[in-house]
Amino acid sequence: MQKLIPGILRKINESYWLRSGSYTFLNRIFVTLFAFVNFYILIRVLSKSDFGAWVLFLSIASLMELIKHGFVRSPLIRFLAISPPGEEGRIQTASMVLNAIVGVLEVLTLFACSRILSVFWDAPQLQSLFLIYMVSTAILVPINHFEVVQQARLQFKGTFASNFVRHFGLFIFVVVSAMAGRPIVLDHLAYAQMVAILVSGLVAYSYARPYLNFSRDLSWKWVSELRSYGFFTFGTNVSSMINKSVDSWMLGKLISPAAVTIFNPALRIANLVEVPTETLTAITFPKLAERIASQGPDSARYLYEKAVGTITAFMIPIVVFFIVFASPVIRFVAGPGFEQTVPILQITMLYGLMIPLNRFMGIALDAIGKAKTNFLFVVRNTFINVISNYFFITEFGLIGAAYGTLSTYVIVTIINQVYLHYTLGVRVVNIARHLFESYQKVFSTGVKIFREAF
Repeated sequence: MQKLIPGILRKINESYWLRSGSYTFLNRIFVTLFAFVNFYILIRVLSKSDFGAWVLFLSIASLMELIKHGFVRSPLIRFLAISPPGEEGRIQTASMVLNAIVGVLEVLTLFACSRILSVFWDAPQLQSLFLIYMVSTAILVPINHFEVVQQARLQFKGTFASNFVRHFGLFIFVVVSAMAGRPIVLDHLAYAQMVAILVSGLVAYSYARPYLNFSRDLSWKWVSELRSYGFFTFGTNVSSMINKSVDSWMLGKLISPAAVTIFNPALRIANLVEVPTETLTAITFPKLAERIASQGPDSARYLYEKAVGTITAFMIPIVVFFIVFASPVIRFVAGPGFEQTVPILQITMLYGLMIPLNRFMGIALDAIGKAKTNFLFVVRNTFINVISNYFFITEFGLIGAAYGTLSTYVIVTIINQVYLHYTLGVRVVNIARHLFESYQKVFSTGVKIFREAF
């Protein structure tokens, strides 16, 4: 036993996948945990109208962040991986300028649309929330650069630390307010979020300093290169976020913000199931871009098949658990009055089996330079989802949002696998092989650890 733990730690430090995966997985775990506790408390202390407004606000805030990530993360990681070292300073400077331009446009958009969206969803609380978030959006401009530069250099410790601080801040505010018995006001939540973002920026900078390299001369050539590539990854991220939020947005419009509150517990639990997928996608893209630069696009096929098979193997027992025990899980998570959420959770859990197939297709296409194709595919998915959700919500009401999104996933997954088969040579049978190999490795590793320990 004394040799076992040091051996495991040594293997983690020596392996990129284990080292990066451990930080990224911890990041996702803590972010999801803090968000879940916030949800657990807020859904009990806020009115259904206020909680629904908060969910809609968070979806727009997430969309704003994904816009910047599209213009910053994927282009910066890709070009730092394939460009000569002498260009690094020019690339970082161009990326930072592009990031700032996007940030200014987002602030102006939030200002212009704050009242429009509050009227659209009949949620007047949203207007002040969006105005407060304008400041947070400006603060996030340099923070995004600090985090992406670290990821481009395959460093994930700083991202974990800054994200932990950021989400811990809002978590502490919610928990302390609840324990003190103070009423929680939506505007105060937004202010607490803003302060936490500011502190996390200082942490991100302390870790990013060794990797920051700016040129005094602004290269418009690199601005153009990053913008051209980033336009499609930005479009992909925005369309993907819209696609993910269509069910909640359409429920808020076609029924009410209170319907979003009923639907949201199922989405929160589904987010827990997505943690492994998000972890592996975060660490796979930089490594995939690096490997494609040295080995060519053919390496994308193997990594896609292995990543999807491995993650799906991990998710199957989790999905089965939540489907079987949906009722007690919802009672624990949301409390009484959410009986309608139980069948919604059972349907949304089925998404989890198809998410890896589609998520890893996106990063594979981005890594091999097919960002435009990925963008067009995600836009297609969004249109299918809007039509499907509108039809099912108008026909079946609240649960129709779950039916609509599930139908979209089934249609899109079939189309995507046919495309990947003819373009990258991806075979579903290879994915299944990696899936079963994952179970075999887990079993053999467990037996080995047991023997060494006892």
